[in-house]
Amino acid sequence: MYLDGLLRGITDKFIRRRLPRIVTIKTFVPAGCQFEISTPVEAYRVECFGGEKIFTKKILSELTPSDVLFDIGACVGMVSVHAAKKGVHVVAFEPDPGYYSRLKTNLRLNGLDQVHVVPWAVSDKPGETVLYTDGVGGNSPSLRKVGDRGSVTVRTDTIDLALSRDEFPPPTVIKIDIEGAEILALRGMTRLLQSKTAPRAIFIETHPQFLPLFGSSEAEVMRLLESFRYIQKYKSQREGQMHYMYWRDKQAALI
Repeated sequence: MYLDGLLRGITDKFIRRRLPRIVTIKTFVPAGCQFEISTPVEAYRVECFGGEKIFTKKILSELTPSDVLFDIGACVGMVSVHAAKKGVHVVAFEPDPGYYSRLKTNLRLNGLDQVHVVPWAVSDKPGETVLYTDGVGGNSPSLRKVGDRGSVTVRTDTIDLALSRDEFPPPTVIKIDIEGAEILALRGMTRLLQSKTAPRAIFIETHPQFLPLFGSSEAEVMRLLESFRYIQKYKSQREGQMHYMYWRDKQAALI
């Protein structure tokens, strides 16, 4: 989420209202979910769903209490909190220290102690890397520098290695939103994607302008998913990003 488009969505009513504050969102869960807001940018992310209301609704509509959701790039927890409220087993990945703290706060506000919050960046290999960040009041963090930003060193790991260590159960649904590093995340879960227990659905936000910084392209992301028998079911453009939903070919699970 980048501020050039985001600020157009922040109206004076968000800026004038008292900060910090706690709001209750009832759009996706009748009982509502609570979120803490400390900046106008967070107000847009929470009260305007970051401009991603339709995509968020599609993700949550797919989930049932029997699911295991990997929320890769959980941010402040819009998807994780609502999914957990629905009874879904959620594993939320968020390496940015500011967003990690806000995510934990929002989970506590909703009494969701069962959510497994993972502080490392999902990538194609284990190690360390620099995460560029503006904190919770600015652009979404990224593993590649865009503009003048702060930075922090974070741990990286792969989904395949974490699953081999039995750190959490295999996902049935995956959501990925990590500012161009989506190709790294996918490369680090190929063992999962080709297995009989591969997730039935993958919701992914791609960043065509950032993917070249990772030596990749949107076309490569699409080819990789399709090579593992995933079929595109939905596509939508949001400013400079693309939203996709992929379902695994039912016959693939039988092979």
